[in-house]
Amino acid sequence: MKKISIKKIAILAGVIMALSANVFAANFADIEGHWAEQTIVELTEAGVINGYPDGTYKPEGTVKRSEFLKLLIVAALPEGLDISDAPSSMDHWAGQPLFVAETYRIVDPGSITKENIDEPITRREMALMIAKADLSLRRLSLNQEKSVTYNDYDEMNAQELKYLSHTISEGYITGYPDNTFKPDRNMTRAEAATIIHRFTSKEGM
Repeated sequence: MKKISIKKIAILAGVIMALSANVFAANFADIEGHWAEQTIVELTEAGVINGYPDGTYKPEGTVKRSEFLKLLIVAALPEGLDISDAPSSMDHWAGQPLFVAETYRIVDPGSITKENIDEPITRREMALMIAKADLSLRRLSLNQEKSVTYNDYDEMNAQELKYLSHTISEGYITGYPDNTFKPDRNMTRAEAATIIHRFTSKEGM
């Protein structure tokens, strides 16, 4: 597995989020044998994500929009930039990354509100955010080398499939063993760790 870049470790280590409680211990009681064990261990040792005070990581627990949004925006920022001086879109700890996300149309302005920012994020939302962050913050070109062939692709519209194709082509996202994507399923902590690892490990980042 490709190692997460040192540059991104330095940036991401300062991110405050509840993908993370207050425990930096890679020896979690509930990840042995889990498909994301190696990634969780690596990101934990890098100080990017944490576990819970009871010594668990809860890999199948859900991730909030606010949590994923902040981690993604900080990961996608060009080298040397941070959001400490950015305006805030709302009175919330994730208000600054939300402002950046709205400014660069990673999310539609007004679509994330104080009422829904701390709700679990879906896999559909995650895929769109990842792709748009690549295009607007990283200035990459849309990559549609690989088509979306999941059995449930018809649950997404043409615009969403375009962005999902980019995330598949870039190697950020894979589906389930039954060849589905499950766009409306809430994203788990294990999935979030894996996707952020792939995103930050991209060549040149």
